[in-house]
Amino acid sequence: MARLGVVLPAQDPNLSARDLVELAHRIEAAGYTSVYLPEAWCWDALAVLSGIAMATERVEIGTAIVTLPVRTPALTAMGALTVDSLSNGRHVLGLGTGHRRLVETWHGLEFEPRLQRMREYVEIVRGIVAREDMHYEGRYYRCVDGRLDVEPLRRRIPIYVAALGLETMKLAGEIADGLLPYYATPDYVVRCVEAVAEGARRAGRDPADVEIALMVPTWVTDEPAAAREVARSQIAWYNNFEFYNRMFRAAGFVEEADALRDAWARVNADPELRDRWGESRDLEGSDAGTAALVSDAMVDSIFAIGSAEECRAQIESSRALDVGQPLIFPQGQYTSREEALAGFGRTIDAIAPA
Repeated sequence: MARLGVVLPAQDPNLSARDLVELAHRIEAAGYTSVYLPEAWCWDALAVLSGIAMATERVEIGTAIVTLPVRTPALTAMGALTVDSLSNGRHVLGLGTGHRRLVETWHGLEFEPRLQRMREYVEIVRGIVAREDMHYEGRYYRCVDGRLDVEPLRRRIPIYVAALGLETMKLAGEIADGLLPYYATPDYVVRCVEAVAEGARRAGRDPADVEIALMVPTWVTDEPAAAREVARSQIAWYNNFEFYNRMFRAAGFVEEADALRDAWARVNADPELRDRWGESRDLEGSDAGTAALVSDAMVDSIFAIGSAEECRAQIESSRALDVGQPLIFPQGQYTSREEALAGFGRTIDAIAPA
């Protein structure tokens, strides 16, 4: 059976950690091969995955992602080993560098997204999981004078790397078991695959050993026009982050990316304008809004919106681009727990494997 997974909507304020565990159980029952959990300003991903591990039996469970700077490599390795043990060997560790706003403001740490930092982090995690005697002295990380006391269920846990930049994707091809791209357009996915293959060959690896797990924001709905406007505002917001803005520019949306970059610079430079944006976001008529700068082509290249058949066709089309496992990321704006569970559940059930 072709691999197809789901990214849990952990960002929805209506859902508790227990709700996410229950959704994961529903995802497994629907026949999906994996369930992934993001982490940002929400629940602790490894803690929730521990609950998911106990509530499921077959589905692969992963992080998409945990952020490098906010956990030491040793702590991440310990968490991954714990989830892997609880799930009887079903864990995939998704890692990413995060972004400046999350790391520097929320966590109060220095943000320095360097390739070497990711390389060292992965090397330490792999060494601890393999129960090696740790004598690691890197440029960014140090792990010495110790070895894991417990016997892990597996001495190698798959590691997937989240990446927007092509150089990071090449690194994933060298050192990782998979790549987790997000908001990647079809044209950019082609470049992702090429970058991963280049990195893999450089390390003497078979590119086929690195799975491309593309996260696709998906919304099965009878009101696609309204959903598209929500998608437009979300894409606009992501362009506030330098990595995403550069990726959209590289993906061919130069005019839109430049206009969004300039608009966000104005919003961020003017406290009054920023306050207005915070109150109205991108509602129609807001003079602080940025959503109008997002073209229909941008929405169509990133989101799967519409009927179950339309969404399924768009998701399945990614396999022709050498995506080994599409990950649907259910979308929607809801005002209650009941609405959220029904809305996300509709998308999950509609796209479920036959």
